[in-house]
Formats: sequence, C-alpha cells, structure tokens
Amino acid sequence: MKNAQYGQWNFLICLLSLLTLSLGCFSSGNNKSDPTDFKSPANAVGATLSISNVNAVPLYKDIHAACAVDIFFTKGMARRDILTDPYLSFVRAFNFTSLQYSGGSTADHDHVIVGDTLVYGGRGDGYNMSREDSRVRGESFDELLDGIGTVKFGVDFFNQYCALLRTLKIRGDIIANVQGGTLAELYWKIQRTNARRVIFGMEQNLDANRYDFADGSAYKKKISQWIDSVERKFPGIITVIDAAPIWKVTSKSSSWNNHLKTMPGDEARIYLWDKDLFTTGDNAASNLATINQSFLQTIPQWLNQFTHTFPGKKASVWQWGLKPKSALYNKMIGCIYIAKFYKFMIDYNKSSNNFISYAAYMSLKSLDRGDGGYKNRDAANMAAALKSCGMLFKGNPMVDELSISGSNGLSGLALEQNREYKLLLINESGAEILISAVNLNGYKVQGIYRITSLSASSLDSDAVSYDYSSSTGLRLKPYSVNVVEF
Repeated sequence: MKNAQYGQWNFLICLLSLLTLSLGCFSSGNNKSDPTDFKSPANAVGATLSISNVNAVPLYKDIHAACAVDIFFTKGMARRDILTDPYLSFVRAFNFTSLQYSGGSTADHDHVIVGDTLVYGGRGDGYNMSREDSRVRGESFDELLDGIGTVKFGVDFFNQYCALLRTLKIRGDIIANVQGGTLAELYWKIQRTNARRVIFGMEQNLDANRYDFADGSAYKKKISQWIDSVERKFPGIITVIDAAPIWKVTSKSSSWNNHLKTMPGDEARIYLWDKDLFTTGDNAASNLATINQSFLQTIPQWLNQFTHTFPGKKASVWQWGLKPKSALYNKMIGCIYIAKFYKFMIDYNKSSNNFISYAAYMSLKSLDRGDGGYKNRDAANMAAALKSCGMLFKGNPMVDELSISGSNGLSGLALEQNREYKLLLINESGAEILISAVNLNGYKVQGIYRITSLSASSLDSDAVSYDYSSSTGLRLKPYSVNVVEF
C-alpha cells in the first residue's frame, strides 16, 4: 500500500512538471511568449513609460493615405488584378484610410468615361489617355509615360480603382486633370469615389506645363472657377490648390505662390520627400542624427513658412516617402524613419488643430511592383513599417500623452480606445530597452503586452525581422519599431 501511494505521488509530480514545462514553452504559430523573469543583457537599459489621458484628442486619420498610381500593372505593363488575392490582401493589410488617384504626372493625362462603370468590357481602357491632348502640347503620345497610352489592358483603371475603394470600404482622393480634362469628368470622379478631397493638378508650376499655365496667374484664373463649381456641386468636399515648393527660393516658385495666396480652397499642396528634407551619407549613425534634425527643425520650419505663404489654409502632403536611391531605402533606418514620420505628424496635429490635414505615401506600387522592384527587390521592409504604423489607425482612438524616462534612445506615442491601449515605441539605440513600469494616470499597468516588432542588428541592415510576441514583461530589441497593445 505504501509503495502504491509512493508511486501515485511520483505520477502526480511528473504530471505537474510536464504541465509547467508545456506552459513555459507555449507558442502559437510564429508568436512567442516570454517569461517575465528574463535576464537583462549586459548593455540593456531601463525605461519607464507614463501615460495620461487627461488631455486626449481624437486621432486625425487623413494622414494615413497612399497614392495608387500604376498599381494596375507590373513589369512589361502586364495587367495586375488588384481586386483578388494575393494583391488585395496585401493592400488591405496597410489599413489606409483613403487612396489617391491617379498620381504624379499621370494625373495630367488620365481621362474617365462619364457614365461607364464597368471594370471589364466597358468603353474605357487603362488611363483612357488622348492622342489629341499630346498633339496640342507637342508631346509624343507613343513615348509619354513610357508609352502606356499605347497598351491595351482590357480594363478601365479608374473603374478598377473605384471597385477597390468599395472593397476596402474607404473613400477616394482625386487629382483633377486640369489640362486636357473637363469638369464633367471631375464630377464623375468625385461622385464615383465618394471623394473626400480633390487637388487641382499636381506640379503645374513646372516648365513642362507652360502650355496650360504660363504662370500662377493663369492657374488662379482657371482653377478658381473650377473650385467654385466643385464646391457648389459637392458641398463639404475638401479642395486643395497646387502650390509650388515653399522651400525653394527661386523667383518662379515664389511668384507662383504669390498668385495663389488669395485663391479659394481649404488646403495647399506640400511635398515632404526625404531628398528635399536632408542629405545622407554612408554613416548610418550620422544619417540618424540628420533624420532627427529634420523632425526637430526642418519640417516645423517649412510648416511655419507655409502658414505665412498660405494664410488660412492647411498643409496637404500629397507625397512623402523614401526615394529608392536613398541610403535609408528598405533598411532598418528607413523603417525607423517611417515610424518617426507618423509620430511627428500625430504629435504635431495634436498641438496644432490637425494642421497637417492630409498625407499620402508615394507610392503604393513601390511597395510591391510585382517585378522585384529596385535592384531586384521590392520594398518589403518599407511595407512592413507602414503596416505596423497602420495598426494605429484601426477604429477611432484618442491620442494620449506619453512621457518616457530613463532612456534617450526611445521615443513614441500612446493611443487608447475603450480602455484598450496601443503604443508606438521606437528604439533607435543599439541597446535592448527594458520597460520597468508602464503607468497610466499614476497607476501601474499589469497585464499581457502584445508586441508587433520590426528589428535588425544594425541601422543600415536590410535583414529586418518582423515578429509578434506576448508577455507580462516589456522589452524592446535594439534598433526596433514596436507597436504594443494591452
């Protein structure tokens, strides 16, 4: 009897050991569950996060958009079906709040077939470009935009774009063809896309567009009438005028903008490309310092100059991003730049009544060209960073105040909705950061943290890891962009 009892106790002890081991090693797919009693690396630093929702404001969501130009085809102008997987799921994962059509120089040439709603088999094809438009402007139709007007795609790009908007349940942002286009076409674009805003041309100040707009006065005369017509037909729509770069001190740019100062419209265009904001070199640490300076000084200065150039209008960022030849492109430092860009816009809008009223990443196609992309690689890491930041725009969260103590290499922001919290935490240092406490309105938070993380071994590495984990402790990998949910 005694031996039997002893055997039973052994069985129970073994069973408990197995249960403990299985719980400690639990994982689901690629998810990881870390114990809270992990040992700190020798170079780890500590930090404390303090969140306050006393002065919370709604997150302004129009700053999470993208340009949809040329997503409809891949290498060799082979048609791509954007309405089915895998591409549809790829686009959906970004959680963009709107998409822009058509984009760039294409907007000066695209047309729509008023009344035609068919994606396939309708009267339209591709961008519905016109040879006559090219002829009167002295352009070669066969060479224009790499000859895209000569290709028969068998699908109307605008109608396909409209179908994509409906599938994603988002609104459109329309670029008016102010050269060869008509108001009737613009009305149709706005109606079909339930457009939230329309910009009247892109880069019309360039010499290539002198046939239509010799100067800002010519633009003002025509477009003021168009804006008036659009606002009367579509009350509440946001109208955007096509400003020249405010940071250029050339007399032509200044003259163009001076004519536009008294124009109607709610917003004026501004670009925030990396190549215009700063110059990078071969040293990643120096590049990071340059990036930080652009957010601390350059962009705020440009926005301040904007308020004086276009009083009463808000800033509409119709293009921002990283050029493929940038030293940041598709590297960990580029992921950090994207996260910092969102942090800057959200912080700036929180304190300036949403002065940055719109921002669109340029471009959606660059994230998956379907042909390998620049140097035979797509911008997979850029896409991952945008998807991570897109998590912030789900639902209708409030922007809280976040203060960080204990680490100079950590920055971030805090959002909340229905007592659920999301943190964007950017570790730009080479040390792991251990969060010793998360305090909410003075009370320590206890629970499970779900962490979506992008990280790499160095700033200039393109071997970026994309991980998900959950834990009762919170630690941030070196050189990482993290979205923390709890």
